Amino acid sequence: MYGYPNRGKGWWLQGGTWSFSWSVSHSLHWYVAGSKKGLTAKKVSSPYELDLGDLIFYDFQGDGRYDHSTIVTAKDINGAPLVNAHTYDAYHRTWDYKDSYAWRESAQYAFFKINDNFS
Repeated sequence: MYGYPNRGKGWWLQGGTWSFSWSVSHSLHWYVAGSKKGLTAKKVSSPYELDLGDLIFYDFQGDGRYDHSTIVTAKDINGAPLVNAHTYDAYHRTWDYKDSYAWRESAQYAFFKINDNFS
């Protein structure tokens, strides 16, 4: 983690304060899309390329602003990612969130594989 005390820089939690990327989905997407140190990730085109611990971002309106993010916590028997959520507690929910009141036909997704080499 780095960037403290600038809330608009890096990805960090320090005491009772945190960076925007620590708590805001759109900010976390912005961060992992361009991070070169600390938490880094590679954007992939398919949810089937993801493993446990990887990230999925949701732009429910299709307006370019990511409203929600999840961490892959399991896979189903077909290899599709399952995710947990805390807005409304969900355990091993289907990755596409089509059962959510927030989901729209215009929904867009972004998939990121977390690099396991932190520097």
